[in-house]
Amino acid sequence: MKRTFQCAFAAAALLASTSAWAEQDFGKKGQLAVSAERLFGFSYNSSSVSQPGGDRDSSATRFSLLSSTASTSTGVWGGYGSPRVAGDYFVIDHLSVGAALGYAHVSVTVPGLGNTDTTTSGHLFAFAPRAGYAIAFNDLIGLWPRAGFTYLSYSVENASAHNLALTLEAPFTFNVCPHVVFWGGPTLDLGLSGSSSVDNGNGTTVSNSFHSTEFGIQTALLAYFDL
Repeated sequence: MKRTFQCAFAAAALLASTSAWAEQDFGKKGQLAVSAERLFGFSYNSSSVSQPGGDRDSSATRFSLLSSTASTSTGVWGGYGSPRVAGDYFVIDHLSVGAALGYAHVSVTVPGLGNTDTTTSGHLFAFAPRAGYAIAFNDLIGLWPRAGFTYLSYSVENASAHNLALTLEAPFTFNVCPHVVFWGGPTLDLGLSGSSSVDNGNGTTVSNSFHSTEFGIQTALLAYFDL
């Protein structure tokens, strides 16, 4: 009798679990997905600054966990991998439009003569409109490729800059539980244009053009609602 109850309980649990997964319908028309994105991951950033005497190139590889990847010792920042919040609405089945907003506290250390490095801090803001198409492989796993643009604006005590990039993402989605999805996958922020200005403190300002490109493997957690 005890074994019979155990088997019955196991069967009921399996059926309930199967029913729960079958209810997953991420990507349907009228859904709103609210995300916390780029929570942790890996990124590789390359930047180039146009200045008198020739371009200055730099690169950096970073792992981040709930933090900005914008700090650097070169004065040129990526910042694409900073945590952000986002909202995406499915206008028809599978097709989404939305945008992400990001904020990060950044620091810059500039090497000086005689080991007299100077560190300043400031703020970074990101705005990233996009469109995507969600594809379900089964009740558990899918793919949500997206394309859009990312605009970054940041400033520290004596400098400011902005950057525009073409953003391509191809995250795999995993249904954690009803109406909750975890995603992870490659991201590419291809720098299109940018400029920076630095106040030298003697009444003069130096301006340069630059672009910054970043490739990463990023993650996010989202909840979606039927409106």
